[in-house]
Amino acid sequence: MTENQKIGMMTFHASHNNGSMLQALALQHVLEHRFHQQTELIDFSNRGQQNMYAPIPKPKNWKQAIKSIIWATNGKEMNRQYAAYEAFKKKYFHLSPHSYSDARELAAVANSYKAFITGSDQVWNIKCIDADDAYYLSFVKDRPRFAYAVSFGANNPFELEGSSTRYEDYFAKFDKVSVREKNAQKWIKAATGVEVPICLDPTMLLDIDEWEQLVDIGERPVISGDYIFYYCFSITEEVQKFLKSVSKKTGMPVYFMEAKEWTLKMCWRNGIRLIKSYGPDVYMNMVKHAALFITSSFHGTAFGTLYRKNFWYIRSKHSETSLDDRASSFLTQLGLMSRYRTIAELSKIDLFTPADYSTLPNKLESLRELSFGYLQSVVDALK
Repeated sequence: MTENQKIGMMTFHASHNNGSMLQALALQHVLEHRFHQQTELIDFSNRGQQNMYAPIPKPKNWKQAIKSIIWATNGKEMNRQYAAYEAFKKKYFHLSPHSYSDARELAAVANSYKAFITGSDQVWNIKCIDADDAYYLSFVKDRPRFAYAVSFGANNPFELEGSSTRYEDYFAKFDKVSVREKNAQKWIKAATGVEVPICLDPTMLLDIDEWEQLVDIGERPVISGDYIFYYCFSITEEVQKFLKSVSKKTGMPVYFMEAKEWTLKMCWRNGIRLIKSYGPDVYMNMVKHAALFITSSFHGTAFGTLYRKNFWYIRSKHSETSLDDRASSFLTQLGLMSRYRTIAELSKIDLFTPADYSTLPNKLESLRELSFGYLQSVVDALK
């Protein structure tokens, strides 16, 4: 099949971030196996993204230089972590023949596909380090454009000072758009008058059995014995002290898997252990076998839910604002807001109180039907 019969996908597939990679893999898999479309992930990763996930990022100021010195003290783990994500990318993704690091280079593929789809993940977050207009499909000229479950993060692009109608203009060129959370839906309606649907993050379109057929997570636990797994891209001193107290109460060790953050925040001071194995496959294994799963990540809630784990989402001061509703919107949809707690609240309750998943199958089924219906409309538009 020639390239112009394929759908070109634009997302954060090259981020060394478990959620980003797994959502990219899920959308690729669903489009190919449920909707019988040929897809190709356009292997785009801008320089901001490449530097952010480099084993030792190049510093741009003295603060970053200090970080680089600290990271270098644990350089072996930085390299192991980098290699694991790169290996996952090469093993599981159907990638374009060429790689790109500048949006201007993408003019070369503007006519190479029958259509383009962007999403999911925070590809429309204009303030993240790897933000790029390429994810608004700015390089596409005369091919259909679609967006699936895109997220703005906590940043409304339509209110960006000095942007004029730049993002409204990008939006107007899309044939269909769906978003991941309520604020994105609200901001688009306010700026354009268009009501767009909310669809599930792609990771939730697969059952866990499907996931384990798709990704080889290994037959044995990465960590033997009972353990607590904390998953987030970052970890604060407050969270570390809370986890230390939980570890003391339960007698179980706490594991964390971000080598850079573990090193930078000196997590060993609070007894938090680094897994020393990396990648989305390891992440899934860790969630599956954890005795207690605590997260501050959107995709932590996704896989905690898929595995029907006893999980808790730490509600931070940032997520209490009305702007960042990624986790709360998702947990509300699934009837699991009881798992969304502050550290103060979590310190007072029994963390082994099981989650109530009794209504989840029906809620998830209806949300999947809506999401699959949206993707079917995308496919139908290409006939």
